[in-house]
Amino acid sequence: MVSMPNFEQLKEVCGSDELKDCFKFIFAQDESENNGLILKLIDLCNGLRQKISKFADLIDEGQCISHFDATARVGLERLVESQASNDVILQGLIRALDSARAVRDEKRENVRLMDVRD
Repeated sequence: MVSMPNFEQLKEVCGSDELKDCFKFIFAQDESENNGLILKLIDLCNGLRQKISKFADLIDEGQCISHFDATARVGLERLVESQASNDVILQGLIRALDSARAVRDEKRENVRLMDVRD
């Protein structure tokens, strides 16, 4: 008999010797993890949007004082650069979120197909 330690471990974890149950378990876990990732990415995007908004307010206010203070001018320049970096990060998070959402239906379909096999 061929040794299949990964499937034996999976059978133990999901509590069934039926392969359909093992696959359903894997797909349900995968779907759940993807949904958790989507929620985490949404939180990260929202937090970064708030930070970008706050930085925008600081930049607006800082322009008034940077004409008179060298430290404020340097700080404001760095804040503008940081704002640009935050936008790059946000765009990357949005692309990751779009990717996770794009495969959501595929992951649901995997679970559904195992349900049909019951």
